[in-house]
Amino acid sequence: MSDRVLVTVPGLGVLALEVEVLRAALAEGARLCASGATAAAQAVPSDSAPVLVDAVELGRLTSTPASWWLAAARESDCPSTWVGKLRRFNVQECLRWLSRVQERDGNGRARRCAVAPRSRA
Repeated sequence: MSDRVLVTVPGLGVLALEVEVLRAALAEGARLCASGATAAAQAVPSDSAPVLVDAVELGRLTSTPASWWLAAARESDCPSTWVGKLRRFNVQECLRWLSRVQERDGNGRARRCAVAPRSRA
């Protein structure tokens, strides 16, 4: 009888894998993640370098409409920079700003954004 390991995959179910199969899958996953992490590390500048993006990209990164970010910059002191005639957002500054303006419940959990600009899209 071979030893098996149960692995719960949320939304899919439970896998029953032999130990050697699990070890091989973990090694392959580590190899794939390491190469992906290396590529991502090269693509994203360090925390000290500002990443300036437009509202569409910031919206994609935060799963928020671009119009919300534009309105937040216009009406709610969301940090942004003008590059010529284009408004750009520093990703790290915007995320820090967003964490500061979060409305919190009695336990400190974020409930909703305390500033709610109206979209003018």
